[in-house]
Amino acid sequence: MPANIDSSVILRKKELRLFRRNRSGFWQVHYKIGSSKTWYRKTTGTADLTEATQIAEDIYHEARVLDKRGLAVVSKKFKAVAEMVSNRLKAEVKAGTGKKSYADYYRAIDGYLIPFFGMFNIDRITPDVVSDFHRWRTEKVGYELKASTQNNHNAALNYVFEYAVDKKYMTESQRPSLKNTGEATATRGIFSTDELIELQTFIKGWIQATKNVKSQQLRELLGLYITFIACTGVRPGTETKELKWKHVEFIQRPTMRVIHITLPQGKRGSRQLVARNELWPLLDKLRELQPAYAKLTLEQLIAKKEDKHLFRMRDGNRPYDLVGAFADCLEAAGMSKDDKDGKSRSLYSLRHYYATQRVLEGLDFGQLAKQMGTSILMIERHYSHLKPLMIAEQLAGKIPDDKTAQADEILRYMNASPVR
Repeated sequence: MPANIDSSVILRKKELRLFRRNRSGFWQVHYKIGSSKTWYRKTTGTADLTEATQIAEDIYHEARVLDKRGLAVVSKKFKAVAEMVSNRLKAEVKAGTGKKSYADYYRAIDGYLIPFFGMFNIDRITPDVVSDFHRWRTEKVGYELKASTQNNHNAALNYVFEYAVDKKYMTESQRPSLKNTGEATATRGIFSTDELIELQTFIKGWIQATKNVKSQQLRELLGLYITFIACTGVRPGTETKELKWKHVEFIQRPTMRVIHITLPQGKRGSRQLVARNELWPLLDKLRELQPAYAKLTLEQLIAKKEDKHLFRMRDGNRPYDLVGAFADCLEAAGMSKDDKDGKSRSLYSLRHYYATQRVLEGLDFGQLAKQMGTSILMIERHYSHLKPLMIAEQLAGKIPDDKTAQADEILRYMNASPVR
């Protein structure tokens, strides 16, 4: 048979055939199993037709046995499957069609899953192998990853397994169960109102403590940024990075005007909130930072729908490191940790402050969850312990005018007679 002509030999009609391309010396097996419409391909590794025919029959019968036992007909290395999934997630993120969490997933695939599971056949990853992965990962980073990070890794692993099941590289029964051995993310340190006022007072002097103009401008903006987070409860960084003047609007209500903000991006995409009235003077100070807005009132600036970022320094540039500046500020002020329990503070502590204040004011958990772009479950998990403080007066009861009667009451309960 001439080597420069494509050749095909049918061994079983619609089920098994041999194929050889004109530039290849080896025969390839093409086969289907049962009612499947998928044609599987595998090289025989030989140019001899008789030998290739026997290999093709062996491959076909072995595949039928695997299929009857509920096992994957074709096995693939985890690395090959995971790379396809990772590339797909990256493409969707780049195109803007993928979820924000996809970036976490492909980083987990590239940084953790492929380095460990890479050379395993994907249909042979057992629960014991998953347990080995947990030990390997802990040794790799030097500590047990938090539950939230492990959830991301498990979600990424499930994406790979789902793709493998869909492509029939493994069956659902071969998919191992996953586990999470990490601790829940620790609550961040909190601020009291008095502490935030003290911090703002400190920042005024801290601005002048440096002669570097850039640093002065960054510290000045930081003071306003702190107030903004504390008054809105937005996620610092995630939800403020692309916030612009055009995203702020004033809406007239029967008794007042309210500040309505559309956050263009966040943990779950765009969302909206109503800011507290304390934000009026803050917005005006942000306006005053920009010389270009000197002749505009705040109302005129908002009406213009200016396509400029809200948080910019006096020179018009965006801040280069508010996270680092905040950490330096807390260190200099001696407020890096919560005095109550010693927990470290971060910009997210300001979001925690906002939620705490609203709960103590009696705001409904459902309304607060919507306002903060999170779930009611998350609010309940972190703030349900504050509910007794909301009804403290009712729980405490009235103080008796007669101190003797009060003492008698206490003694009566302390020395209660047995119940009959």
